[in-house]
Amino acid sequence: MKSNFKVVSNGGCQAGELMSHMSHVNNQRSRLLPGPEDLGVDRGFTLVELILVMFILTLTIGLVIPRIGAGWKRMEDREFLQEFVQTIRRARLQSMNRGEVTAFRIRGSERLYDLKAPPGKPIPENVDIYADNLEEDPETRDRLILFYPDGSLVGSDLEIVFDKKRSFRISINPLFGIIELSQGDSN
Repeated sequence: MKSNFKVVSNGGCQAGELMSHMSHVNNQRSRLLPGPEDLGVDRGFTLVELILVMFILTLTIGLVIPRIGAGWKRMEDREFLQEFVQTIRRARLQSMNRGEVTAFRIRGSERLYDLKAPPGKPIPENVDIYADNLEEDPETRDRLILFYPDGSLVGSDLEIVFDKKRSFRISINPLFGIIELSQGDSN
């Protein structure tokens, strides 16, 4: 590599030429790695890259959305089940507090339940309720679980089935009226 310096007899270079060379070097920065303009490549994404990203996003959304929907449905089912059991417990406590018979009503023809007549709380379409030996109101044809002031009852256990797959059993002790919820066998 040739140098632009003049050699003088004292072994150094002339001061003016050295300063000129140093300012020239400082004004020019050298790039260590080539940039996109050096390679002749435009900035941006190729069509293949965009299609690949869209495919990955579509696949991810396709896998995640059904799981969110199923989780949401199970949450709604759980809320119904809890409200249903709480209404039965409320019937027992109301009977004991007021000293009178309280009826928990299920109107299957209209898919309703409640403590009052006519019942007003809806039973979801994906829910089936099974029971044996429930009393029947002769006027309204509602199925009844009757709670007495001493905490006892006339009625039987209930089975709640969601989507014809998941079942839960509501057990009611006939002497003490204690209500327990357990998951039943799946059909």
